[in-house]
Amino acid sequence: MKLFLISYMVLINLLALALMGIDKWKARRGRWRISEKTLFLAAIFGGSIGSLAGMYLFRHKTKHLRFTIGIPVILVLQMVGLAFFFHCRHSRIPAPSAAVEQELELIRKLDETAITSYVSYENMMRSPSGSPEAGPETTEAVKLFFQNFDFHLRSEEITDDTATVTVEIINIDTKALAKDLCRALTLRSLNLPSGESVSLSSDDYYALLRDTLESHDYELTATTAAFHLKLENRVWIIQADETLQDQLVGGFVSWIQDPYLLTPQETAQIYLDAFSSLSAEEWLAYLNTQDIFSTYSPSYSEEVDLAYAEKLAEFFSGTAGEGEIRGDQALVPLTITTLDMNSLLESYRERLLGYARTSESITSSDTELADDTARHLLDTFREDASTVEIPVTAALINDGHAWQLQITQEITDAFLGNIDGAIENFQAAS
Repeated sequence: MKLFLISYMVLINLLALALMGIDKWKARRGRWRISEKTLFLAAIFGGSIGSLAGMYLFRHKTKHLRFTIGIPVILVLQMVGLAFFFHCRHSRIPAPSAAVEQELELIRKLDETAITSYVSYENMMRSPSGSPEAGPETTEAVKLFFQNFDFHLRSEEITDDTATVTVEIINIDTKALAKDLCRALTLRSLNLPSGESVSLSSDDYYALLRDTLESHDYELTATTAAFHLKLENRVWIIQADETLQDQLVGGFVSWIQDPYLLTPQETAQIYLDAFSSLSAEEWLAYLNTQDIFSTYSPSYSEEVDLAYAEKLAEFFSGTAGEGEIRGDQALVPLTITTLDMNSLLESYRERLLGYARTSESITSSDTELADDTARHLLDTFREDASTVEIPVTAALINDGHAWQLQITQEITDAFLGNIDGAIENFQAAS
């Protein structure tokens, strides 16, 4: 429509200009003239600019008051009419930016209906598996997410019945938030001390998001969002899609669904930190074994197990180095600081040799002998325990959602102070 009107105005004014030129040419030769009515009609139907230009370009009709006054009056009336038309049109049709501003104001006021109109709770999850219901955890998390939301309109472009409004979005650093949330999700999936796989409901996910937002302070960052609108029944309608949704949340959807957001090194460090935070009781639950050292002592076996777990809880720490990534697999060097079982069992062997030289070792019953040897092991844990650094390489696999560290027997043995090798050395030296 706009192109048609422009084309019409150009053509009618060229025609009016040409009519003035032709009439002047005919007047000089005394031929049949173009009627004044035709010249006025050309001006009235939109060619007033061409008519006025033709009058002074060809010096034609400039001494006729009907033309010197009439044509400018027609031009003025047409300009006033156009101005009135566009004023009425724009006063009845709000600008596209006004429609965008209205919706963003509702989001800034934490209007849940407005938020759900443009932000899918499902897409804000790392592994969308269905449409989550907006429970209290979801509502609280989303309101915390948008509590610092602000915006600034930057530009507006209108083409016929479509428009694009560019907006600067101010909100928290969503990449930092996504990384912290991925750490929490990784820790949740590890599920220590049991280590059993656990399913994550949408309520669980949004509870983690809420807790992450409550426990961290994030800097505010500026991102850009482009709103595409379409004029329907004289109303600008925002065309919401997944791209706009991601832009409204500052790229959070892209970040949280990026399986490579956390590096293998960062993921491995999460595992190490999780184990280093275990208490003695949690270590026992993780090991899930009674009488770990097969003391068969009714009096001391539980104390020995607890002493071992206490030293693991006291000594264990770990550092992950920079990994080598090959596609969806990675190798990460780990340095584990833990209980030195080789040194401890060597001290225990020396205690046993001293005990073997006493008469008690000969006269004791089987139960008493088990209790005595277990008591010596308990004393060794309490008095001779020391730390050791153990290098080990961990393998990680990316399952399409995140990196997963493979807790192999070698990794477990390193965590426990190379216990398997220490026991073999102890038995070989005994």
